[in-house]
Amino acid sequence: MPTIRTERARVLWAAESIENSMAPAPYARFGIHDTIEAPDIEFGWEPHFGVFSGRDRATIMRGQASLRGSLPDVRVQAGLTTFLTNHILRPVAGYDELVDPFTLYIAYIDTGGNVQLGRYFTGGKVNRASVAAAEGQELRFSVDEMLFQHLYTTRNSGNDPYSASNPATDPGYSSTGRFMFAHGDVTIGGITFPRIRRFNLSVDNQIEARYYIQRDGTTGILYPNALVEGRRVWRLEVDVDITDPTSNGDLDLWDFLVNQGASGAGDQGMTSGVQVVLAFNQAGSGLGTSTLTLTCGGSPSVAQPSGVLASAPHSIPAPPAGVVTATASFDIDRVTIA
Repeated sequence: MPTIRTERARVLWAAESIENSMAPAPYARFGIHDTIEAPDIEFGWEPHFGVFSGRDRATIMRGQASLRGSLPDVRVQAGLTTFLTNHILRPVAGYDELVDPFTLYIAYIDTGGNVQLGRYFTGGKVNRASVAAAEGQELRFSVDEMLFQHLYTTRNSGNDPYSASNPATDPGYSSTGRFMFAHGDVTIGGITFPRIRRFNLSVDNQIEARYYIQRDGTTGILYPNALVEGRRVWRLEVDVDITDPTSNGDLDLWDFLVNQGASGAGDQGMTSGVQVVLAFNQAGSGLGTSTLTLTCGGSPSVAQPSGVLASAPHSIPAPPAGVVTATASFDIDRVTIA
């Protein structure tokens, strides 16, 4: 009999033109990744004990249902940055600062090539995610939590929501190159730091699920009616090796920590902050034809400080390491991508 194997699983996505409506074709791959936590239903059961029910519960009632999942460790490929741009970072276009909704498709395919279970998760939004790279690795992003409003399946059993359209098809792998850590530059406050070991840019959209009064005569399941985005919080951490205290570049990080980008002494209360720029050139196929630039922080000003350096503790290791590492942690006001 046909067997379902993990390497035959299919994970695709497509942008929704109408929120919480199944996205039409074409669907796309995220990029290169190994695993995914499917956002299958989690029920908020409510046990009821009641008067005269004894110590055991008298009944149990089905409460709110949630659809949440994660997608860790995706290698960023040139030409496949649309999800990173519109559904994670979401550069501001006018006054529209909300991340775009998307449909997630996950399917189990047996060794005969047949789809045994296909699931469409609609109304998806990314709640928490990060973009990171470390020495010797590739630029990658991780979706730490993505939330959805509804679920459809291809099992027409009479008990499951069913979609006869089933628009998702696999476009195949992408031959575009990736972005290597070795092909990147990190500029802090206009100064390029050559000895960056790691960076991690995280975003928290602080999304809350809303469960309004609604009758679902088909399933009776209380799915979220809306995903409301709260205040967006950016955090940036950068590891810098300090090897030559006499050079201006190595000590500029200390100056930023003390003065926070101000032209004079930091105790004047005139913080302007700093802007951090992360630029990566495409490697592999199409070498050098594409550049991905993340600009962390707006234009520094006293009225609206951009990237504020919250801490930069210096780790002084025991010999014979001989290299002092500072982990700079920034509070960022905004992020743009180009």
